[in-house]
Amino acid sequence: MQIAMVAGLVTMLVCGIVTIGLMLFSNLFAEPLIAPGVSSGYDHTNIYENITPGQTRNPDSQVGEETTEAIPPEGMLTVEYTGGTVYTGGQAIAGNFNVKLKMDDGYEKVINDYECAQLAPDYRMTEGDNVFEFRYGELSAKIVLNAVDIRVFAYPPSYVLRKIDLTSVQEKINQIDSGALSYEQAFSNISFTGDSQIKALAVDRILSMNRIVAENGESYDYLAKHFDEVVAKALGTDALIVHYGINTLSTSADERQKRINQYRELLLRLKEALPGTRIIVSGVFPVHYSIFGKQDRFVYIIEYDYALLEMCMEIGVEYLSDNAYMMEHQELFSHDGLHLRPEFYSQYWLKNIILTMGL
Repeated sequence: MQIAMVAGLVTMLVCGIVTIGLMLFSNLFAEPLIAPGVSSGYDHTNIYENITPGQTRNPDSQVGEETTEAIPPEGMLTVEYTGGTVYTGGQAIAGNFNVKLKMDDGYEKVINDYECAQLAPDYRMTEGDNVFEFRYGELSAKIVLNAVDIRVFAYPPSYVLRKIDLTSVQEKINQIDSGALSYEQAFSNISFTGDSQIKALAVDRILSMNRIVAENGESYDYLAKHFDEVVAKALGTDALIVHYGINTLSTSADERQKRINQYRELLLRLKEALPGTRIIVSGVFPVHYSIFGKQDRFVYIIEYDYALLEMCMEIGVEYLSDNAYMMEHQELFSHDGLHLRPEFYSQYWLKNIILTMGL
């Protein structure tokens, strides 16, 4: 009797061991083992779709379904600056930062919906190191940009608030040079306002007056008087080029500041009236060496341009500088030493607008 009971218990024990073994064997082949570094076959886009690090997501579930997967692999945020020199008092361009999410399983993706307080419209850089902190979910990354004072340069630099696609703009220049694209076509969505140096675009038959509001001998008072006309022609365009200043340039510091203040108010009005249009201030052009000493006010051109650039950076308007090039190419001036030859516009200035401003 006792022998029979022992035999029965042994039989039950053996059956239990066999059953557990079969279950383990079955699970072993139900989900294949994955060697380190080898893809599981999951679509990473689906795994990380609509989540930020720290949230859960089941790779097999559909978007919107409840998730039961554990927290995804740990990740890190990286940031790289791809732009040029940044200036004290200026802004950095969001397009010049390459922000990426990198997961420890090798997955990467570019992040555009990050947060960065230093890219706010009202943020201005101080001289020296400026720390830019990017946040995405619970992750963050920092990068330091060194801002340079514009006054260290011999001439005011251009100030651009848009990432430039160099390949695209160079192709545009190539088409102009080959005759495949006329300036009228290239600037079909750009308008101008200014004095005689802008009216020359139409006088020299480089562009039509369709998108130009300009007159000889005028300055900011003219812009104020014709403000509605300027807005009407610029509405819906990619950019408005504004060029005034030489005709009211004064030897008086108070008068120069008064004119810059007037310019500031007009530019702020233009920004408000043309929210979808880039406002680009073209600095006052230098004059030929032969007339530089004939009028005392010409001595203040470079200083005035620096003040214009600082004002543009303050209010968030772009600035186009041509001082350096023109000082090195005196042959571009006409016989009066003040106005420019047609080739200045056709061989240099309009191309510089395309290349520098990315238009």
